[in-house]
Amino acid sequence: VTIEEVNAVVTWLADLTRANALPQKLLLLHQFLPEMIQNRELLDTSREELAVLIHVDGYGSPGDKQATWQATHDAAPANVYWGWKNFIDEDLPLLTPEQTIAQALPTPELITYQ
Repeated sequence: VTIEEVNAVVTWLADLTRANALPQKLLLLHQFLPEMIQNRELLDTSREELAVLIHVDGYGSPGDKQATWQATHDAAPANVYWGWKNFIDEDLPLLTPEQTIAQALPTPELITYQ
């Protein structure tokens, strides 16, 4: 997806939120390969109506997942939050939330299980 497409969604959701006096919304961007969001460094994170989170997954060993986590953080835009996905059927060993927090650096703000 291009950054222009993503930023169009940022604008739409932020404008909708503001126009309806709604509480801040979470905009979650799912990414596990650098090329999934083209020119990601140009992501608009300036809208106070939104909290933008990049949700990272990779599967396999903790080392493989950490490598994906680190690669996804390269050239990341400022002012984003980070999420980590664990796969119940594919990650060996499956990390607990406490193990994820201990191993994922920087610490994710969101941990999910699928």
